[in-house]
Amino acid sequence: MTVTQTNSHYKIGDAPGRVPILGNAIQIFREPLTYLPTLRHHGDLVRVKLGRDIAYMAVSHDVVQEVLHNPHAFDKGGEFIDKMRVILGDGVGTCSVTTHKRQRRFIQPAFTKEKISGYTEVMAKHVSDLVDSWQPGQEVNLPEEMSRLTTRVTAQAMFSDEQVSTEAIAEVQRSFPVVWKGVYHRMMLPLPLLHQLPTRANKDFRHALQRLEDVISSMLVAYRRDGGPHEDILSVLMSGRDEDGVGLTDAEIRDELMTVLAAGVETPASGLTWALYLLSQHPEAESRLHEEVDSVLGGRTATDADYPALPFTNRVVNEALRMFPPVWFITRRAVVDTTLAGYDIPRGASILFSPYALHRDPAVFTDPESFVPDRWLPENLRKLPRNAVISFSGGTRKCLGDALANHEMTIALASIAARWRFRHKPGHTLTPVAHAELTTGDLPMIVEARRQGHSA
Repeated sequence: MTVTQTNSHYKIGDAPGRVPILGNAIQIFREPLTYLPTLRHHGDLVRVKLGRDIAYMAVSHDVVQEVLHNPHAFDKGGEFIDKMRVILGDGVGTCSVTTHKRQRRFIQPAFTKEKISGYTEVMAKHVSDLVDSWQPGQEVNLPEEMSRLTTRVTAQAMFSDEQVSTEAIAEVQRSFPVVWKGVYHRMMLPLPLLHQLPTRANKDFRHALQRLEDVISSMLVAYRRDGGPHEDILSVLMSGRDEDGVGLTDAEIRDELMTVLAAGVETPASGLTWALYLLSQHPEAESRLHEEVDSVLGGRTATDADYPALPFTNRVVNEALRMFPPVWFITRRAVVDTTLAGYDIPRGASILFSPYALHRDPAVFTDPESFVPDRWLPENLRKLPRNAVISFSGGTRKCLGDALANHEMTIALASIAARWRFRHKPGHTLTPVAHAELTTGDLPMIVEARRQGHSA
C-alpha cells in the first residue's frame, strides 16, 4: 500500500498499476468490479490517472458523503456525467447546481405520492401481462424480459398509452443498450479521437442515439397534436411554469424525457434481474419470499395497495440494489479550488466514487459479499451509518425516482414470485457486466410454475 500523505482523519494515496498514456483507465475498464473495491487499501481518497488527467477517488463512506453533500464545490460533471450529457443533455440528472433547483421544481410534481401510486398500478398491469405470457419450462433471457417490462411501464408513465406505439417501445429496447455501452466506453477511455474513428461500434452508437432522439421527438409532436390533458410525466413537464409564467422549452422537455427514460428503463430492469437471480441462488430467501407473497396475494398480481404488506419482498429488492447497484460508478467535477478529506483539490478535477465498491466495504457492512435481505430490518438499519447505501446517489442530487423505482420493483417481484420461479440454465456462467449500468449480461433462465403455498 502506498500512502503519500496522512492527516489526523484520512489518508490519501495513489491507485496502483498505472500504465503509460492510459494511466489507471485500463484496470477500471477491464476489471472495475475487482479493481475498485481494492482501492480502499490505498487510502480514503485515492489519486487515479485517467489518460493525462489526475482524478480523485472518494473511497470511504465519510469522504463520499462529503462529496454528495457539497454540490456547490463538487458539481455534476467528470468523465461519467460529461459523457452522459451526450444522451441526457442538461436534464435534472446532469444539470449544474445553478439550474438544478429550477429544473427539479418542474419535474417534482411528477413524483408525488399520488403519481407514484398511479405509475405503480401501470407496473401491475404490465407485469400481469408478462407473467401470463410465460409457459412452464420456457427459456427466457431474464434481462431482456425485465427491460421489455420496464420500457413499457416507463413509456406509459411518460406518455399516454394509446399514443405510445409498439414501434417506439421496440426502438427504445433496441437502441438504449447500444447507447449505454457507447457511453461507458467513452467514459472509461477518455480519448476523443478514438471515438471519432469510423468503426462499427462508433457508427452503431451514433445511429442508435439518433433513433432515440427520433422516438422522443415523435412523442412530443404527437402530444402537441393531441392537445388533451393526460395523467403522465410529459403533461407535468409541459404544464409547469416558473413564477414569472415561463415554461420549459422543447429542448428542455426533451432532456427531461430522456433522463426519465434512462432512469426508468435500465435501473429497475437491472434491479429486478439481479433480485430474481439472487433468489434462484438462495433457496431459503426464495422460500421466505414465496411464503409472504402467497399469504398476501394468493396467486394474484400485486397492486400498490399491497406494498406495505410485502416487507420481505422489499428487503430482497434493497439487498439486490446494495450488492449490484445499477449505477455502479459516479463522477463529479470540482468547480472551485476546494478541499476533500482535508486535502487540496484543484478546480476542474474529476471526483469519482463507486456505489458498488462502497456497498461492499466491510467497514460499513457486515459480511458484505453475502446476500442478506434481513440486514434491512429496522433494528439492523440502525447499526449502519446514515446514507450507507447510495444506489440512487445522495444529498440534494439524490434521484427523484428512488421511491418510484422501489415501489415498482417490489410490486413486480411479488407478482412474478406469486406465479413463477426461475432456475439458472445449466452450463451458463454469469459474469457481471459493468457498462453504464451494472447488469448480468445475457442470463438464460428456465421458467418453472409454482404450486400455491409451495416453493418447490
